[in-house]
Amino acid sequence: DRLREMGLDKPLGLEIKGEGQPSIPSPKDPSWSGISLPWMSIGYEVLQTPLQILAFYNAVANDGVMVKPKMVNAIKKHGKIEREFPTTVLNDRICSIETVRKVKTLMEGVVEHGTASNLKHANYKIAGKTGTAQIAKGGSYHREKSYQASFVGYFPADKPRYTCIVVVDSPTSSVYYGNLVAGPIFKEISDKVYSTQ
Repeated sequence: DRLREMGLDKPLGLEIKGEGQPSIPSPKDPSWSGISLPWMSIGYEVLQTPLQILAFYNAVANDGVMVKPKMVNAIKKHGKIEREFPTTVLNDRICSIETVRKVKTLMEGVVEHGTASNLKHANYKIAGKTGTAQIAKGGSYHREKSYQASFVGYFPADKPRYTCIVVVDSPTSSVYYGNLVAGPIFKEISDKVYSTQ
């Protein structure tokens, strides 16, 4: 119920076609079982596109305010603005500010002391979360395992300006953990962005 209050079961309403429909299981669903809640706590049984996940992490960086991602700020013709796209607030408070502060501390801890400590940077702090998930094929998991590695976060952690998500589907090497596959890509992007600001 709380995930639904945050709006995580609704599409973002993007202006581009093809946004996926998020899904948050309910005890009323026929597929619900005694292990659904533990599985959901680590991301299984929940369907979100990378952009939907990024919007949620952006809300954490934005002190709990979830905004709709926008691809375009304005349309210009011959240097004159024809149409502007204002920021759309989807949820003005995903949780209490106290909870947001705790989550921010935890996400900074992932990079400072946790699974993504390989992403630490001397000049600025990154906050985020690693993800490593086995991919189901045809509704079940097979002996020939396939994985998805991800890292999502924001930077600089003390005054967030940028959020980013990196998802690598079926890494070809035997290494498939989020911090080792997606993390370095995130860091390369964040280093480049930070150095040009």
